[in-house]
Amino acid sequence: MEDSVNLKFQQLILRFHQLGGELPPLEKFYITPAQVVYLDYLAKHPDCRLSQLTSALQYSAASVSAMVSILNAKGLVAKTQEPFDGRALSLALTEKGRQVVFEIEKFRSTRVEMILENLDEKEKSTLSGLIEKAISNKKER
Repeated sequence: MEDSVNLKFQQLILRFHQLGGELPPLEKFYITPAQVVYLDYLAKHPDCRLSQLTSALQYSAASVSAMVSILNAKGLVAKTQEPFDGRALSLALTEKGRQVVFEIEKFRSTRVEMILENLDEKEKSTLSGLIEKAISNKKER
């Protein structure tokens, strides 16, 4: 029984991702889903230090540094040395980076509206509560 429920859930997740047939605007900006994770974090935590980003994402310092360098080369993230600690880097989205995040968030919002359009407010609340319960105590990014 549990296997069939898990399989059904997997199928629903796949259908969820296929809804609308449209992909997020990643190719338009030549970015990967992994890079979106970084951009999302920096959008919510402007001017964070490289060490804070590494800690929050729980990736190796070398991986985070390499990804930040890639995002910097793409013009999406600016790196600034901290004035009181020349070894520390402060990170922020550039205007181009903020535009990318805006378009991705707009895509997400449109997708969610489309998925939830057949539900009333009580059903939306119930669904949200169930998803929150299912993922509670999981590692957040």
